[in-house]
Amino acid sequence: MPGRRTAPLFVLLAAAGTFATAGCSGGGRLSHGDFVKRADAVCSAFRASTERIARPRTYKDIVAYVAKTRPLYEAARIKLEQLKPPAKDEAAVRSWLAADKRISAALRDLGDAALRHDFPAVTAAAGRIQAEGVASRHAAQALGLQVCSQP
Repeated sequence: MPGRRTAPLFVLLAAAGTFATAGCSGGGRLSHGDFVKRADAVCSAFRASTERIARPRTYKDIVAYVAKTRPLYEAARIKLEQLKPPAKDEAAVRSWLAADKRISAALRDLGDAALRHDFPAVTAAAGRIQAEGVASRHAAQALGLQVCSQP
């Protein structure tokens, strides 16, 4: 839809990666199904909170975009880390969330590069965000996440 303000693709990819899988079963752990529901709920909330943020087109826009989205991304990532997946999913969730942590670092680098008007560094950070977003999305899909695995 022309004129509609949406989050850039790399942020959506990052968001997809930012939300893993788990549920409630013993020792405070979630069942797989509960983990998936809760993680996808976090992803849905993140997407809703970034839906109306304009796609950046200038260095100034990138700085503003990162300033708005990275705190939301970090808050969602931290909520996901607080979920206790079933033991059988723990390694996969850890891997998934590690990709999300790398996305957050790349978002920070993107904003810093834009502040310096450093086009090669902006391009490199955006590329890292996209690559880690793919890794995150695949990990989320493997865990059975629906919302978190969407681009």
